[in-house]
Amino acid sequence: MIGDLFNLVPERVNFESFWEEIRKRNKWLIQLRYFAFLLLLSFAVSSLVAQYFYTQIKIESTTILIISFCILFYNVLFHILWYKFPEVTKKIKIHSLHFSLLQIIVDLIFLIILIYYTGGVESPFNTFFVFHVIIGSLILPGSIIGLIMGVCILVLIFLASLELKQIIPHYLVQGIIKHPLYNEPIYLIVFFTTLTIVVFVSIYLANSIARVLYQREKELNVAYKELQEAEKAKSRYVMTIVHDLKTPINASLTWVNIIANNEIGPIPEYLQNPIERIRARLSSAIDLINDVLKISQIKLTGEVRKEPINLRIFFQNLLEKHRILILSKNINFIVKANKEDVIINSDIEMLNMVFSNIVSNAIKYNEKDGIIEININEKERMIEISVADNGIGIPEDEISKVFNEFYRSSISKEKNIEGTGLGLALVKEILTKLGGTILIKSPSYLASEGRRGTQVIVTLPK
Repeated sequence: MIGDLFNLVPERVNFESFWEEIRKRNKWLIQLRYFAFLLLLSFAVSSLVAQYFYTQIKIESTTILIISFCILFYNVLFHILWYKFPEVTKKIKIHSLHFSLLQIIVDLIFLIILIYYTGGVESPFNTFFVFHVIIGSLILPGSIIGLIMGVCILVLIFLASLELKQIIPHYLVQGIIKHPLYNEPIYLIVFFTTLTIVVFVSIYLANSIARVLYQREKELNVAYKELQEAEKAKSRYVMTIVHDLKTPINASLTWVNIIANNEIGPIPEYLQNPIERIRARLSSAIDLINDVLKISQIKLTGEVRKEPINLRIFFQNLLEKHRILILSKNINFIVKANKEDVIINSDIEMLNMVFSNIVSNAIKYNEKDGIIEININEKERMIEISVADNGIGIPEDEISKVFNEFYRSSISKEKNIEGTGLGLALVKEILTKLGGTILIKSPSYLASEGRRGTQVIVTLPK
């Protein structure tokens, strides 16, 4: 109904991140109200203490206490509703701005009650209208907050008129204000004129600033989407070119393999070494093309198909895939976990790409009789997986560069270890899609003399 009566969502700010921001501001408003409750409670208790020592002071402390606990009660309800609101919106056609509007209206109702019981036009709480004007203007359209504040001022004028004519009692703050002002018509005119000007000027200024900020945010949102589309276009172009390159290189590698395997006859001894080098270079080129294609595919689609995965079984299968390499170097491969079965809800193909790269790096950059240790640590909201080795390691000043595309450490170049320099770039790209993080440490906790080692720590949401 409210959504039909008022245009709560101006077109200029109707974009996805706008709703995320409004939801955050609704929670901020709830947290701020807890603080307001404590301040009001402190004021009520202080006034009770003051009345005990200074008998001439008289304030409706009990009423203020009741109002403060009423504020606490409905704020707790709002807090519960904030958590359940995503479910509520599926059943009822309301959104976060309706929730904001409801909060501000209830706050203003209780503020008017508080003002009435603390002296009306003489109440120190009249200044709180300015806070609500600013808060409301940062969330709601100016026309809506202007209408609400206009109604509030009319209600205050109506109550002041009833007090002036002695139709309703006036709650004077005795002992603090010596000369009552509620029965001075000239003062009432000046007070409400000033209040109206301050309120509506504040609405205009605050809403103008909020409108500009939302507009800038929308422009940034549009620019970000355009960048994403440009990145996808670039990825499509790269995939097309690289895929076209793969066909002739594959064909060349096939012929080189035929020649190297003596399938078309024996080859002279002096040609064997160059042919092996050609085969190695072509194999490296195929690996590079495959890595580029994988990275482009991840950037292009970004589709995550989640399913329950038992990480113990996952790493056992991964171990089987690399068993020949592990046995060739006589590597001691250990898998540990803090629970018998650790289940993660994730994309198994993406996890395979992540940990195949990490584990193959641990094997490739390790030496004979090395150690690779995988630790799976399940925590409350996430799972931490550590892959540590005692291999050649990474120089400390190069750790920050290993995620750059085509970067290879100086040690791997010195030892002539083949690689494309795209493995960890691919890993980081995938983990970003999965909402995970990666951290690299070198030396690792398995380091020993002459073996610096590397530890890769991956954190994933459960």
